[in-house]
Amino acid sequence: MKVLHKDLDDLVIFLFNSGVKTYDLVRLISLLNDQTVLRLIDILQQDQFPNLPQGFAFLVLGSEGRREQTLKTDQDNAIIYADNLSSQDIAQIDKFSQVLIDTLIAIGVPECPGGIMAKNDFWRRNLSEWRNVIDSWISAPTGENILNFSMFSDVRTLWGDSSLEKELKSHIVQRAQEKALFLTRMAANVCQFTPPLGFFGGFKVDKRGANAGKIDLKKAGIFALYEGIKILALEAGFLGGSTREKLKHLTDEKILAPDQIDDLAASFNLLSFFRLREQINAATAGEELTNSIAPQSLNRIEKGRLKVALEVVKSFQSTLKAHFQVSALGD
Repeated sequence: MKVLHKDLDDLVIFLFNSGVKTYDLVRLISLLNDQTVLRLIDILQQDQFPNLPQGFAFLVLGSEGRREQTLKTDQDNAIIYADNLSSQDIAQIDKFSQVLIDTLIAIGVPECPGGIMAKNDFWRRNLSEWRNVIDSWISAPTGENILNFSMFSDVRTLWGDSSLEKELKSHIVQRAQEKALFLTRMAANVCQFTPPLGFFGGFKVDKRGANAGKIDLKKAGIFALYEGIKILALEAGFLGGSTREKLKHLTDEKILAPDQIDDLAASFNLLSFFRLREQINAATAGEELTNSIAPQSLNRIEKGRLKVALEVVKSFQSTLKAHFQVSALGD
């Protein structure tokens, strides 16, 4: 499995260089990562856990939940199980979670730096406990709680009882719609990441460190796009799916103008393309994968397209500020 996991990166590089579209490639990366986890679960069931209990699910979160992964990705996952499971069942699930995550790390899937993994007790709970945690995050919109909620609101069942996820999603939507202030806080958090556009048409690049002369594409615009679109969709009662699927829902509900929807989709696609291309170039050269790009490495046309994409992000942040009345929060 470790060899196969490495081969998957080589396949992605080959397909990118063959002209496969970014959206299709990102979906393929997520599909391949899904299949890796599912195969490991199958092996573990055969070898160590032949009698796993019913009534629980392995959940993937964040970019994996949205099926928007690139080459630079780590684990974001959790476990949910039914309220009526016995202590023996829970102990078996706990042991399974530990072995599964450790095995993923062993074959080359990086662990989450923030510890958002099913092997950790915090990210392994029954349905009622998860409801209570969601309520606590929404009631106290601190930076950490917003981050955790945001990660969890991209939840997707990869293996197991998907009915538990559906019940939890309904709870998340209901609570979020009841707490308008929480959505406003989420929108304010998105608007903190100002696109790095200079006064004279250039880019504000990092001045020092390993990222000197570059801009972080995720912080520059990708995060604001997928997160802002997610908040609008959640307010409208739509939870889960990819950024593209959320945009379709916003289109169907006429929440944003069609031309703005088109601009957001084009901006997200372009920034994702640059991000993936830089990662593939780094992987090919044997360098560390990042989310950064050096604007001077782009030709004049690409610089112009990048500038327009970031201007779309900036305009979208203004839309979010007005829609959620962020200014009412004060300092």
